[in-house]
Amino acid sequence: MESNSSREISFRWLLAIGAFATLIFFFSPAWSAFHLWSRVPELTGMIEVRRGASVLEQVAHPGAAISDPLHAAIQWRLLFPLAGRALHLPPAVLFALPHVGALLTLAFLATVFRRAQLGWTSTYLALLCLGSASWFFTATGWLGYFDSWLALGLLLLAFSAVRWPLWLACLWTPWVDERFVLAAPLALYCRWLHRPEAFNLRRDFTAPAALVAGFVAIRLGVLSPHSATGATATGYLTGKNFLDAPLSRIALGIWEGLRAGWLLALAGLITLWPHRPRAVVLAFSSAVLLFAGLATAQDYSRSMTMLLPVAVLGLLVAVRTTTPWLTRALPFTALAALLLPAHHVMNDRVNPIFYLYHELAAFDRPPPAAMSELYELHAFHAMGRGEFAAAEADLALAITLARNPASPAKQRGILAASQQRWPDAHRDFSTMVEHDPKNPDAWFMRAQSNLALNQPAAARSDFDHARLLAAADWSTRPDVARFLHRLNAPPGGK
Repeated sequence: MESNSSREISFRWLLAIGAFATLIFFFSPAWSAFHLWSRVPELTGMIEVRRGASVLEQVAHPGAAISDPLHAAIQWRLLFPLAGRALHLPPAVLFALPHVGALLTLAFLATVFRRAQLGWTSTYLALLCLGSASWFFTATGWLGYFDSWLALGLLLLAFSAVRWPLWLACLWTPWVDERFVLAAPLALYCRWLHRPEAFNLRRDFTAPAALVAGFVAIRLGVLSPHSATGATATGYLTGKNFLDAPLSRIALGIWEGLRAGWLLALAGLITLWPHRPRAVVLAFSSAVLLFAGLATAQDYSRSMTMLLPVAVLGLLVAVRTTTPWLTRALPFTALAALLLPAHHVMNDRVNPIFYLYHELAAFDRPPPAAMSELYELHAFHAMGRGEFAAAEADLALAITLARNPASPAKQRGILAASQQRWPDAHRDFSTMVEHDPKNPDAWFMRAQSNLALNQPAAARSDFDHARLLAAADWSTRPDVARFLHRLNAPPGGK
């Protein structure tokens, strides 16, 4: 028969899976954007997939400078790109690893709360409160962001009951995100506040500090000379003033970082207040790390993940001191966390996060980045400016994205014909014929390309088909009459 310990572990996993599914429903990944990028890899500009393209660059060329300047800082965040390269992971599996990290983080939180004697219902509600935060939104909603593993590493450092997981976290987490180094001291302080009687200076502080110092020595001493501009501390911080944003957006970014987790952190400070020195140090350290996160990251809400251990500590401290009002407030806090609007907040934009049914409906209502008509319009403007290469690139995207590519294929065919690239023009006019077979001009244009390619029989066939489809006076059009004259001219004639 299954032991109580095995049953407990099984129930913790079931609880974590239930919380993960609930969070995915309320804060859905951008499934349509993921599918669109898999179908049209050229669409790397969508924010939901943009970093994913850079991560694939890392898999192909670990340590090389990132071509996208927006993501240059990830040059040495090599843990998962190297794993993907060594294990030959398909992109879908590689980009599923943040989801795995999110599930592991929820399972670890369930373990921490159950060890603190929190009931099953309260544990589930706590998972919803702490999971309704930026670390979960970004890890599951944008490709190539491994924030869930940063969250897991910090939580292991702060609350692991045995020491070897926290030592391992100090080894691998900095290679996921260097902000682990900034957040590690506060996580260790949370560890001491959680279980001061079990805190061992050598094992719980000195050993982790040495491991983190080793990473810093390698990262700044060995790798820094080989870093791209955006992958060095100086280059990253001088590239942009990250605090150059309205105060309202900064405040929203702070809130969206932890959302309901801030209420748990506040509850912890209130509970610790009788021990003022501890509470003051915790509050001051949190404020310093909060400011450091805002000042060093374009993604305001993401930077607040460094403070996740403070929110977890708040609940643990309140539970340990049997604060009844917190347990009674958890259902309302969790409900608010799920129902309040959620956003990704950056210093230059705010992106809303939607429910699952909204994201599934997006398959039928593509975003502007996937509208072929916009790319076709861009191509018209580019041709007007004489930028023919850019126009052709836009038309290529329009053809790929369009449900019926006849119109952009026509424009690209005309562009190719104007440059005497008749094989390319014939390809596009054939696409037009295939997708708009009742349009006489489609057959007429392909007839012209066939004649230019010295295929008079094919040209005659296409022209006759066009004449069958066209109105009675179609053959009197000047361009049609001129083409018919050339088609009927004897070989070698003028």
